Amino acid sequence: MATGPLVTLVRFTYPFEAHLFKGLLESRGLAAFIADEHLITMQWMWEIALDGVKVQIHSHDLEAAREVLTDYQTHRLAESATQAEGPPPRSAVRFYGWRALVAACWAATGVVFPLPSSKGRT
Repeated sequence: MATGPLVTLVRFTYPFEAHLFKGLLESRGLAAFIADEHLITMQWMWEIALDGVKVQIHSHDLEAAREVLTDYQTHRLAESATQAEGPPPRSAVRFYGWRALVAACWAATGVVFPLPSSKGRT
């Protein structure tokens, strides 16, 4: 195992993000370590003071790890740009109206509410 100083490569807000990135580095054959994970998990208010959960690597692996980081960031940004979330198309939403509301109220409470009259409708 290589020894030497550790260098902070990237900081994350949440520990699970750091673990995902650490796994990506280890899948590429680079040794990675996580710092301040337990402190931030126990005292989440310290996250700003500690500057996040740090992913650290050996200094001699810095260039290879930066390439992995660049690939990770560009892929993640490309993923978020292609996933446009919005409401489903109107044709996909089926509204059952007051009948569904009456049935749901009756099923939940057992109280039958008066139904609207149909005398004025044609």
